[in-house]
Amino acid sequence: MSDPLPISEVGGIVWPAIAPAPAATMLAMQWQLEDAHWWPADKLLEQQMRQLRMLVGHAVAHVPYYRDLLADAGLGSASEIDAESFRRLALLPKSKVRSNEAGLTASWMPSHHRRTIYTYTTGSTGEPTRVAHTDVSQFFSDALGIHDHLLHGRDLSQKYGVIKSSVKRGSQPGWGVVNALFSTGPAVQQSSSLDMDAQLDWLLEERPAYLQSYCSNLLALVKRSAETGKVPAGIRQLLGYGDMPPPELPLLARSVWGAEFVATYSCMELGLVASQCPGHHHYLVHAPAFYVEVLRNDGEPCAAGETGRLVITALHNFAMPLIRYEIGDYAEVGGPCPTGRGLPTLARIAGRYRNMLRHPDGRLTWPSFPGEMWVKLSPVRKVRLVQTEPARIEVQYEMDRELTAHEQSALRGGLTEKLGRHFDFAFSREASLQRAPGEKWEDFVSLLP
Repeated sequence: MSDPLPISEVGGIVWPAIAPAPAATMLAMQWQLEDAHWWPADKLLEQQMRQLRMLVGHAVAHVPYYRDLLADAGLGSASEIDAESFRRLALLPKSKVRSNEAGLTASWMPSHHRRTIYTYTTGSTGEPTRVAHTDVSQFFSDALGIHDHLLHGRDLSQKYGVIKSSVKRGSQPGWGVVNALFSTGPAVQQSSSLDMDAQLDWLLEERPAYLQSYCSNLLALVKRSAETGKVPAGIRQLLGYGDMPPPELPLLARSVWGAEFVATYSCMELGLVASQCPGHHHYLVHAPAFYVEVLRNDGEPCAAGETGRLVITALHNFAMPLIRYEIGDYAEVGGPCPTGRGLPTLARIAGRYRNMLRHPDGRLTWPSFPGEMWVKLSPVRKVRLVQTEPARIEVQYEMDRELTAHEQSALRGGLTEKLGRHFDFAFSREASLQRAPGEKWEDFVSLLP
């Protein structure tokens, strides 16, 4: 496709476009975001520290929770912050956001940040968490969404489809905020509460070129499509979010639908934190908007190839600053991007601590049980492994019938090969395996303390 051309507001002028003021501001931001991709790492870090000093200075002065943040870290002022001293600031656990909404909310903000708006997320306890944002932080969120489309060279003239829990079936003439800058094709949406056959029928009818949904929902759709022979035509890309990407999804998407799978890493509290690098598997951290740390258990930063706790600071939310926010996920640090981009990289997002398999000897590993194993050995639609005891794993599965003794034996052998001989596997057929409201889908959960 050719590069998208901005919309002009001046009669008789179509190129070069004279964009209306809000769109011109967004176009300028797109240029800055793209330019930052190619900065060296030290230049990126320098600018992140400049913005962090502004954010921390505001938080200490106007956010009660952070009143003693600098003093507790042995710092006299925000101007002293650099990458090393920033690590002395206390972490903000996810549980503290839920219980300290008033204390984390700023009493004053610069006037240009304008309105306070809210997003909501539900934690594993089922208790809702409300996070305040501003028009400025929403602007950055919109900018990163548009940037992801441009980064992956999507043809904006095509139809865009979305399947998620918070919508009903509908359509609109453009791609939302993208349409303020560029002419786009239509967008359609459908609820993920429908069963797979109904979602497939909707895709066969609408035929979007791009389909965005939860990673687990996309995997279930492609599997059901392979089972039924209902193959939607014309889907170019599957855009996964909300869950940890199943390792088998890229191959299945290409073999069954001829589509590319592209993942993002985002959350309701922060927005779009990282996008998959075009043509590669690793994630590019959106460094102009987020300062991301991956920490070992001792609090020191992980090196490339190491897995640790994700700690994220949103650089532009002055309404409720989330400084060194420990989101609860683990990630593996990536190396330099082979494309030459200077952005920090994450090799993979591994999920939460409870997604780690604990072996009887105390070792912790990320479990791997590729989807092709299930396809070859049984017609299981969906599966979740739950470690209930140190040597016992319950295999919960969704299927039209019970697994036969032969299928159980074959799967037990496959799981033993992948996870280890020291586990006993118990099979449990479930009517429906669903995520909790507001939660990511987890195909492995440890219930061990």
